[in-house]
Amino acid sequence: MESGLSWAELAAIPETYATAWTCLFRNLEITLGQTLVIRGATSSFGQAAVNMSVNAGARVIGTTRSRDRFSILETLGAVRAEVEEPKLSKRIAEAGKIDAVLDLVGNSTILDSLDMLRRGGRACLAGWLGGLAPIADFNALLQMANGVYLTFFGSFVFGKPGFPLSDVPLQAIAAEIERGRYKAKPTRVFRFEEIQEAHRVMESNEAKGKLVVVL
Repeated sequence: MESGLSWAELAAIPETYATAWTCLFRNLEITLGQTLVIRGATSSFGQAAVNMSVNAGARVIGTTRSRDRFSILETLGAVRAEVEEPKLSKRIAEAGKIDAVLDLVGNSTILDSLDMLRRGGRACLAGWLGGLAPIADFNALLQMANGVYLTFFGSFVFGKPGFPLSDVPLQAIAAEIERGRYKAKPTRVFRFEEIQEAHRVMESNEAKGKLVVVL
């Protein structure tokens, strides 16, 4: 890559933007004009996904646990923010008409995400903000919505033969960040001596974006 971004700014790109790009444009096949729900949208990964999908011309609805964070999603271009809850499909006005859901909350919400989709819609499970507990007594025949697609992506596969990082347009992503179209700057940059404070900020849910530690 060639870029005028700082090392700290470059470090914030791969785990969020490379993963978001793969989920959005490989797994979900997002196209212009589609309606996309991103659950867990104010996480650093979620913000990257909102940013990319809005710039691709999608209509994005983002969820977050706190109304105090609605402004983050509005600034990124989401058409609306919703408070995250396990049965969101029962409340969201577009239920049954959604083209795609990127679910970063995880096993506790993925079946509800499938219930939001139109026939032929796609859901991608790519995060576990709600914990790693398994889906209770999961029976695909009885619990999955009919005629929809469920996919999964984990960034740990990058670098393996089927998922070379060279497939991701990192140079183009960096260029969009330099132009200001993608808001990828880390929210905080720490020195290595401040590593304990970095962990405290992350674990107390104060980050509101990507944290970078410079060695």
